[in-house]
Amino acid sequence: MPRARGAAMARGFSAMRHRNYRIYWFGQAGSLVGAWMQSVALPWLVLELGGSPLQLGAVLALMFAPSMVLAPLGGVIADRVDKRRVLMIVNGVAMLQAAILFGLAASGVVEIWHVFVLALLAGFVNAIEMPVRQAFAADLVPPDDLVNAIALNSTSFNLSRVIGPAIAGVTIAAFGVAINFGINAVSYLSVLIGLWMLDGSTFRQIERPDRFPSIRSSLAEGVRYAVATPTVLWPLVLLGGMAALAMNFQTLLPIFSRDALGLDSGGYGALFAAMGAGSLVGSLMLAFTTSQRPMLGMIIGGGAAFLALELVLGFVRLPLAAFALVAGIGMASMLMVNTINVTIQNSVPDVLRGRVMSLYVTVFAGTAPLGGLLSGALAEAFGAPAAISLGAVMAVGVLVLVAWHLRSVAMPRRAAGTSPAIEPPQRDRELDRRAA
Repeated sequence: MPRARGAAMARGFSAMRHRNYRIYWFGQAGSLVGAWMQSVALPWLVLELGGSPLQLGAVLALMFAPSMVLAPLGGVIADRVDKRRVLMIVNGVAMLQAAILFGLAASGVVEIWHVFVLALLAGFVNAIEMPVRQAFAADLVPPDDLVNAIALNSTSFNLSRVIGPAIAGVTIAAFGVAINFGINAVSYLSVLIGLWMLDGSTFRQIERPDRFPSIRSSLAEGVRYAVATPTVLWPLVLLGGMAALAMNFQTLLPIFSRDALGLDSGGYGALFAAMGAGSLVGSLMLAFTTSQRPMLGMIIGGGAAFLALELVLGFVRLPLAAFALVAGIGMASMLMVNTINVTIQNSVPDVLRGRVMSLYVTVFAGTAPLGGLLSGALAEAFGAPAAISLGAVMAVGVLVLVAWHLRSVAMPRRAAGTSPAIEPPQRDRELDRRAA
């Protein structure tokens, strides 16, 4: 029994065997705590400045709107240039954005339009950084450890999602919102130092042509592959539908916690941390799973649980019940999102990874502006609790549609590696043969 437990632990952290990945993981983890502190403080700042629910939604929209246009370009960049260098540049710009926000808030001259402009700047950074970061994990570990690397990336994201909001709730109450932006600016040193320490000679080498096709042709190649591959197309449809209709309930959490639950800034930070704790559990569930578990069941089951819990949340007025529901929402949504990420990455050859993962980012982040505005408009019309439940109801149709189309599709079990792109019909036949 002890040996079996030891083997399970080793499997759960297999990607940590690789030096580059360890350095990268700890660098990201340090920076993400600051990023989550800013994520909690920013909407609270908008409320302090007298912002409306629609303006809260607008801030979220501006943070992700550039991804609708620029994320595919980020995918082309990821397939052509040094990903580490790009990540260092965009994280440097993000550090500058957080420092400016800190200066404005600390000096007391900040206005809502300042928040809008800086949110838009963050949106441009996200549009390039997110697809490059999604593709970078495959450079740090061999194909057999890619699923674990993705799950552990999500674990660091959600571990910081527990720590960051909890600290932010305390610091907002004790010192005001500005200090959170300053801490975030300093925290970017963690990821920048980590990227600088990586050994580039051990990165997975991807064969590249002597001459790249035009950007337009490169983008079209990624889109054609995604559309023709069911295990890429339908998970993307589900991700987009959920992000646009249901996941933006987080935009309404400040108003919901203050008005429906009667919580102060500390309670709001704790509520956000509870969601992070649930998300952390969902990430660890994937990290410790085996590649033989049915991916489709985790995608659809996680999505169904997420929508059911979110629907109930809109009717809750007791803080204790809300904390439990939000933790469950975090766990279910992260299980769904991470499994979608793994399924898509396992369906894509390395030569197309950046471009296809840029579609993942475009769908996930690019639909957030629409969802943020929709959530804000629904909250203006019906109140935040009703808007949360309505979003869950509208997303049910998307979940049913995707479950129907994926019901007979063989899900990929491992990364596609460095093999050339396989035509989807042939790929599906090969997957069916292996699964038999």
